[in-house]
Amino acid sequence: MVDKRLVVWGALLGTFLLLAGEAVQSFRPPRTAVVDISQVFDSYEKKKDRQAEFESEIKQVKEKLSVLEKQYKDLVAELGNLGSGEKKNQLQLEKFKLEQQVKDLNQTETGRLRETQMKYLKEIRDEITAEIKAYAEAQDIDLVLEATVVGEMGPEVGQFRWPIVHYSKPELEITAEIAQRLNARYRP
Repeated sequence: MVDKRLVVWGALLGTFLLLAGEAVQSFRPPRTAVVDISQVFDSYEKKKDRQAEFESEIKQVKEKLSVLEKQYKDLVAELGNLGSGEKKNQLQLEKFKLEQQVKDLNQTETGRLRETQMKYLKEIRDEITAEIKAYAEAQDIDLVLEATVVGEMGPEVGQFRWPIVHYSKPELEITAEIAQRLNARYRP
């Protein structure tokens, strides 16, 4: 006579093995792609346009500063030629005002330029991220990996790039496709 507990354990073991076999068979490795964000960023025409706009704004600020500096130099030269008196006091007051204008311009414009730069970077970063996601969904890609990491070694040495993905088949590399899609959308 067969023990009922043995039959139950056998049935449970059989069910477990059957389920485990199905779990192994239903697992599929993720479809993976590799992208180099810095190459996409450098290839994106919008980044180049934003950079040109930003450099134009910097040039305008430098021109304003240059005008104020010339006025300041002229004023200092004139002050050196004057003796004491009302005219000299008036020019010293103008000199102080110019110094304050330069200081204020530097502070306000530096902050504004920093905010503008961060706004441009965030805008482009968000567009690149959205394009990678859209591409991955359209191509049924499960995982997109960054190809490299950028590290800072300090102002003397600068940056270095180190691969995160040391090898991938060329068909897994989607950097060019992402850059092309972004540029096609930006410049129809």
